[in-house]
Amino acid sequence: MSPPTVQPERLLTVDQVAELLAMSTAWVRQHSNGMRRPAIPSLKLGKSVRFRRDRVLEFVRSMEREV
Repeated sequence: MSPPTVQPERLLTVDQVAELLAMSTAWVRQHSNGMRRPAIPSLKLGKSVRFRRDRVLEFVRSMEREV
């Protein structure tokens, strides 16, 4: 019997992150390529940018402010 295969984590696109954050794709691109702060953690794969969902959600939690 062969060992179970592990599915790799599915990475998110700029469009998917923009939808998740309710922000524009331009905002996501600027905050993922270092043009703007705070920086969203991202992966550069050739000409494409991808995101790990858990890291994006961690980024959002880190932006929360206590009032």
